[in-house]
Amino acid sequence: MHVAPDDLRGVRHDGLVIRFTTLGEMAYALAEIPKSGSAGTTLERPCELPHWGVVVEGELTFCTGDERQPIPAGHIFHVREGQPPHHFEATGPAVVAGFQPIDPDVDLSEERLRAQGFEPTHSRSGATVVPAVPAYAVRPGEVRVESWRMSSFIMSRVRMGERSGYTAGWCDAPHWGMVTSGRLTIEWENDVEILSKGDIFHCGLGPPGHRVEAADPVTFVDLTPVTALESGVRLVEWRRNTLRAARSKSRGIAVAALG
Repeated sequence: MHVAPDDLRGVRHDGLVIRFTTLGEMAYALAEIPKSGSAGTTLERPCELPHWGVVVEGELTFCTGDERQPIPAGHIFHVREGQPPHHFEATGPAVVAGFQPIDPDVDLSEERLRAQGFEPTHSRSGATVVPAVPAYAVRPGEVRVESWRMSSFIMSRVRMGERSGYTAGWCDAPHWGMVTSGRLTIEWENDVEILSKGDIFHCGLGPPGHRVEAADPVTFVDLTPVTALESGVRLVEWRRNTLRAARSKSRGIAVAALG
């Protein structure tokens, strides 16, 4: 399944505008930080949760104890579970996107959100907001992947050349991701979906299996559970290689450039 940018739900909370959707056991959120920065917003409240995200616009700073780690636009980041309390800061406007595991049965009705201090908003952003990923040339039929191990997930940046993916086998591993440029086809064994720039997608655990295809060049980023890559389910070869090639950091925050 996939969700277009204009179909994201919106809420306002302590100075932030947050657009979000839920995709199975994962939530996707796009947070807009105002021109005045993060002061007085929930972004600066101490937190102990893990995070998997990307700075789309502006710059974010990760803060814990005496550590301050800047995260420029176009960079992915991961805060591991079990870290000391931390928070984020921004001195000016910024946009941050992220994925967060969630209980699929959690109550996200407007009544429940209002009770928790969120103000639902039905206004649309009017723009497709995605991280800038340079469109390096990829040969026709080629799939080029860079991966980072982020605790229980592998985050991958995938660049597909024109006419690629059509001869790949079926994949049963679940993924959550975002198309950053071009148009992506997800072919299922029993269906097909066409995605555009800014669309958020979820491929559930198969069967039915799926494969991704590109008539023209396309780039996307996604998260795949490590357990799925190790479980023996059907995987296309380039997915199988991501676990072996993924870079990882065992402590603190991991930051990497998407470009």
